[in-house]
Parts: sequence; structure tokens; C-alpha cells
Amino acid sequence: MLAALCLVWLPTVQAQEDKECPAPAVRVEAEEFTPLTSQNYATAETQSLFAGPYISMIAKATCTDGMGVLMHERKPSDPSHRAFARVNYDTLYSWVLLDLTTPATISMPETNGRYQSAQVLNEGHWMPFVITEPGSFTLTRDNSGSRYVLVGFRTQMNMQNQEDIAEANKLQDLISVEQAASGEMVFTNRWDKDAILAMRKELQILRDEKGYKSEDMFGKQDEIDQDMANVGVAVGWGGQPKEGAVYLFYTSDSSEHQTLTLREVPHAATAFWSITVYDEEGFVASDPFNINSSFAKSDANGDTVVNFGGDPSADNYLPVYPGWNATLRIYTPLTDYFSGKWVRPELQTAD
Repeated sequence: MLAALCLVWLPTVQAQEDKECPAPAVRVEAEEFTPLTSQNYATAETQSLFAGPYISMIAKATCTDGMGVLMHERKPSDPSHRAFARVNYDTLYSWVLLDLTTPATISMPETNGRYQSAQVLNEGHWMPFVITEPGSFTLTRDNSGSRYVLVGFRTQMNMQNQEDIAEANKLQDLISVEQAASGEMVFTNRWDKDAILAMRKELQILRDEKGYKSEDMFGKQDEIDQDMANVGVAVGWGGQPKEGAVYLFYTSDSSEHQTLTLREVPHAATAFWSITVYDEEGFVASDPFNINSSFAKSDANGDTVVNFGGDPSADNYLPVYPGWNATLRIYTPLTDYFSGKWVRPELQTAD
């Protein structure tokens, strides 16, 4: 929706100036903290974000109460924004928080080959739908799995090209949401932020130790184990399920020049791949920090060689530093990825 990996998301938004705007339509009907367990950790993280940053962000940007109204992120994510780790810099986001007491119908436009998707995220951090085709679809409490959902729309853009960003903005404007009543957000759990942060850190360490694959951490409730889903929440809240994207993680103990050769990356014709370098906390700490297939340079063999460190004048150069790590995102991956026909490339020490 992927935070990170983040659908992780929370851009800097422009408030409506010189207007008296409604307060966010949210309340928490609890005085005491709900005890945090492995069974409710994902819900705790998600409800906290719905009722805090997300509804506030949407309300502020749209001068509404934040429910049932689309908010568009018109510019690439701000690299200095540190609310979430492993932010995606490949797409512009649009958001809507829905109270599905009343069904809501989402419509997406034809894009002429540009990637656009809608990811539905429910209160348990399950992803019942990822839509990548134009048309209309209706969300209900039954088919979404909870009363409240966040729908995150991703529209591909080249962050280095202002004209391309403007074209992506036009497609954002063609997204629509129809709902008879926008409702309100009411939660009966109050969550302890310190407890959430402690469990999040434990799960992040576990992922680093075990090297879990992203496709095992994000998805539908009947497809993903709860313990694995918890790890997904901790390392990349809002990350896409496998049909939407897969995330390959690379870490290195060295800041010496290394390369990664990408060949025939298996993604749909309307999708793409990207690589972003982060520091050990999951934030960007250098410039440039991102390459994606819309502007990466290929060699004579048609391969894309990404240079981590080395000569700054080299093609596809990304600076590295102690503690660096990288995430390769493949949007709308094809069967060759899951069958093993396409083999994950590994970092190589440069000659």
C-alpha cells in the first residue's frame, strides 16, 4: 500500500491554508492499554497507523474529516522524512481510508501501459486485494475482512523527470471512490507505543537472522502464517503481497565496490523493477539512492549492472557506506520468479 518496503508511505502533505477544517473522524473508546501479544501485534501496528498518521494526513491534506476521501501525493516521497523505514521512491501514492459499514466502489483508469495498482489493507494487516487492471470494484466488510481498510494506489513515475511526474498526476486524478456514507473510525483498543516498538525491533532482528522472503510475509489471511505476517509488519508495514510485488533484500559487511547484474527481470509488461539503498535503520543516507528500470542504463548484452560504490561516473552508480543494505523491488512479478526459472542475482566484488 509497502512503508516502507514500505507501501510505507506517509508523504509530507500540504495543509489547506486559511481554512477551518473538520477534525479527523476518529476516536478510541478505551482507557487502558490492550495487552500486546503475537496474535494482535499486526492489528496493533495497523490500527495505530490508521487512527494516527493516516487519518490525520488525509484530513489535513483534504480539509475533511479524513474518511472516504481520496488524497493524492503529487510529488515523490521526501528522502528526509523518517516516519517509516524502506520507503518506496518509484511511485506516487493516493490514499483513501474507508469505513465499510457502507460498501465503497473504487474505479481506476486506462493507463496506456503505465503501472498503476490499488492495494487493499485491512485492520489485521491482511491484503485481500491487489488490483492492477482498469475498471471498477466494490469493497465490503465481508470481502475485505474488517470494518476499516486503507486503499493505497501506486502510480509509476520517474522521480528524476518532472514531465513524467506530471503525467502520473493526471492518472491519479482519474481514480474515483463512490460511497453512500463515509462513516467514522472508532476503535475499542488502545495500544502501547513502547510495547509495539519493542516487539517490532525483535521481529526485525529475526528477519535479519532468518532471511525470510517477502512473499512469505505479505498476503491474504488464509495464505500467510501469523508469525510470518508479524515479521512483514515489522520490516515493511504495507508491503505488497506476491501478486503485487516481491522484495529481495541485500546486505553486505563491506563498503568496497560491488556489482549486481540484472538480466530479464520477470515482471509484467506494465510493471517494472527498482533498487534502493538504505542505511542500517532503513532510511536513505546518500544521493543518488534509487534506480529503476525506466531510467537504468543497459550494457551491450542488454543487462543492467548496478554499481554499489566504485566510480561515481559509472552507469547505475549508487554510493554505499558502513551499514548499507539494498532492496530490489519487482512489481507484478511473473511465473518465472516463483518457479525458480529466474535465478536471484547476488552481489559480486568488482574487478
